[in-house]
Amino acid sequence: MQTTDVERTAQLDARLLIGGRWVDGAARIEVRNPARPDELVGTIVRGTPADVDRAVAAAKAAQPAWAALPVRERAAAIARGLDALAEGAQERCALYVRENGKTLAEARGELLGLADRMRKNLDYVSDLEAARSYTSPIGRTFVSYRPYGVVVSIVPWNAPANLGFTQIVSAVLTGNAVVVKPPETAPLAVTESIALFARELPPGIVNVVTGLPGEIGDALTTHPDVGKIVFTGSIRAARHIGSNAAQTIKSVTLELGGNDAAIVLPDVDLGEATMNRLASTVYGLAGQVCAAIKRIYVHEDVAEAFVAALRRTANAIVVGDGLVEGVTMGPLHSRAALERARALVDDARARGAHVELVGTIDDPATFARGYFMQPSIVTNIAPDAPLVVEEQFCPSIPVVTFRNVDDAFALANDTVYGLSGSIWSADVEGALALARRFEAGVIGINTNKMFESRAPLGGIKQSGIGRRGGLEGVLDYVQAQAVTTCE
Repeated sequence: MQTTDVERTAQLDARLLIGGRWVDGAARIEVRNPARPDELVGTIVRGTPADVDRAVAAAKAAQPAWAALPVRERAAAIARGLDALAEGAQERCALYVRENGKTLAEARGELLGLADRMRKNLDYVSDLEAARSYTSPIGRTFVSYRPYGVVVSIVPWNAPANLGFTQIVSAVLTGNAVVVKPPETAPLAVTESIALFARELPPGIVNVVTGLPGEIGDALTTHPDVGKIVFTGSIRAARHIGSNAAQTIKSVTLELGGNDAAIVLPDVDLGEATMNRLASTVYGLAGQVCAAIKRIYVHEDVAEAFVAALRRTANAIVVGDGLVEGVTMGPLHSRAALERARALVDDARARGAHVELVGTIDDPATFARGYFMQPSIVTNIAPDAPLVVEEQFCPSIPVVTFRNVDDAFALANDTVYGLSGSIWSADVEGALALARRFEAGVIGINTNKMFESRAPLGGIKQSGIGRRGGLEGVLDYVQAQAVTTCE
């Protein structure tokens, strides 16, 4: 059963939020449904460098008074802002599906739990209040934290609510003001959410400027009044941002791509619960997650049984429009993403790999109309095939066999990426002993998801700089300051 026609046809025309006021622009960008590309979901303002200047100026003007408030007062205002996210949440979930391509279950999982996840950042108020003091030979030294001032938050399309609010809440809790650039292809639900949140904060503390990266990206990342840039996205874009930031020695936090490896040991549990956990991190959001499993290295003794178990699990996937009841996988986010994914799979097939389609298609007509890709398992593939060594960002998973665990880790670590990895084994203690051999920031044992909010997430090597989540993620938005007296 599908949603109502109102949910399918309602359009939202979003504006810029600058200094507490909603501002229109001369030009607009269309936002379309990747499941139904002829469906216009809404429009956003095509912002300009002048809009960026106004937003940064508003943030700079509002930030000192905000930073001067006690941390607990800032936390109380943030809590009220998070409470406001309950308003219209169900309707925003349907909007989120239409602009992003998620399923309704995925959208609800991200949006409806957003406030509770973000409130956990408020647990670090005492840590931010704490100041250390030392007695020195000439007097006393006090160490405390101070904000960067204006933070630019550049948000990705695949999880803009969760990732965007992680950046926003950490920044404003620590006394910064923020200029947010939502993703131009999925900006509507997150902008509505930010509007509700910002209502409870002083004007200018949270600002939103929409637009095309090529037109406003440099204005955001070279602005002399911006103290920090937080970006989630590709390595290629991060190199450009890092170069811009270096002009004025801005702080950067970069959460970049991953080509996360799963190592499946001979004693793996191939039961339903385990395989559901594994498949969910392979095929969730059609594989378009930075920390998804993108390569599987399985011991040759269990390779056949493992592939059979993965096939049984993946065959339950139903591909289609995310607003249709029973659909469990939506489309890829763009035509370009679909074309790239198809090219990678075609290349693997041409090299002699076996590509096995899994799952079912809900409606062939819808499938042909949108940016859909049927999930697959790719075996008999060389370890150096592009589908293995590149971040494929699609629901096609390469499975490579290994003979000994040293070979598995050599293959897993032979990459510029280092976001996350996982080990699958019935011997948890043995897997824990192996975990540190991964060259990655986040490691899972019989999972590839982080469930502990107090732990930091982030990559090593070219998968990023800095962390989000936990105390480390909050402290990414402050600088230590030392004051010494001579007495």
